[in-house]
Amino acid sequence: MAEKKQTTKKSSPALTLVLLVLAVFAMLAALWYYSGSALPVDGEDVGSVSAAQPEDETPATPAPTPSPEPTPLPETLLTDEAAATLDAFLDAQPGTVSVWLQDLTTGDTYTYGESSGFYCASTLKAPYALWLAQRDEAGEIDLDTEWNGSTGWDRIYTMITVSSNDAAHGLAGMWPATADTGFQDFLTQLGFTAPEGCEITQEEGIHGWTTAQDGGLSMLALYEYFETDTENARRLKETFLEAQHDYLWFPAPAAKKYGSWDNAFHDMGIVYSERPYILSVFTSYGTQDEPPAEGIEMMQQFGHLVAGVLGQGE
Repeated sequence: MAEKKQTTKKSSPALTLVLLVLAVFAMLAALWYYSGSALPVDGEDVGSVSAAQPEDETPATPAPTPSPEPTPLPETLLTDEAAATLDAFLDAQPGTVSVWLQDLTTGDTYTYGESSGFYCASTLKAPYALWLAQRDEAGEIDLDTEWNGSTGWDRIYTMITVSSNDAAHGLAGMWPATADTGFQDFLTQLGFTAPEGCEITQEEGIHGWTTAQDGGLSMLALYEYFETDTENARRLKETFLEAQHDYLWFPAPAAKKYGSWDNAFHDMGIVYSERPYILSVFTSYGTQDEPPAEGIEMMQQFGHLVAGVLGQGE
């Protein structure tokens, strides 16, 4: 009798793969069900589990950012009381005295006898120096030009630091300050009361009728120019800071210029104290020789008084 041969039916590979995929899917579904969270999505940290937010809970509103405290305005020091103190001192002085004072922190201004006019004397050299420096910066002139052994800058330095008339006349021979050259228009822009007639020439020297306010406006224009911090501005500022006179008393380094002649003794400066200010004082004191002792004494006393009023005393 022939012996029957036993055979084993082989499983299909495709079927095995399908069963394996179903098993894996079932396992993943079970994990999702029991953990209460969905599978991680792209970009999510698989190792971290974030708590689900209740459906009825709205996100917390961030607290508003508090507004910054407003910057307090600087204290006004040129008060009515301060003005009365300065008035009382000036009322007691002989002759004619005119004052223009500005606190550069607040812009507050004090004036006394501001309509009084005086011969400008050498105070006109201050706006003249500014005019020349700005023209050089604009390329209209060249202050590095040298003649007779000195440059334009050399002469400006001497004209301001020791108030040399020779230096002023030398500059005016090269670059006269007249109506025709635009100098009087420049003074008009600064706010001068009577710019017509103000001029510096080599032949006639210095002419002009000005006020303490004109002097103050000259120094204010210089201050604003110095703040531009250009090469010319730095050079000119250093020149005025090295002016070699001390008529008005200042509590700190000052960029300054004085003028003195018959019936004219003036001084004005930009005071670089903790609270900077400009002070211009014009008087009817003065001679062609040295400034009068009584005028210098008045300037010293008034300088101390102003510094005290502005909290810049010794």
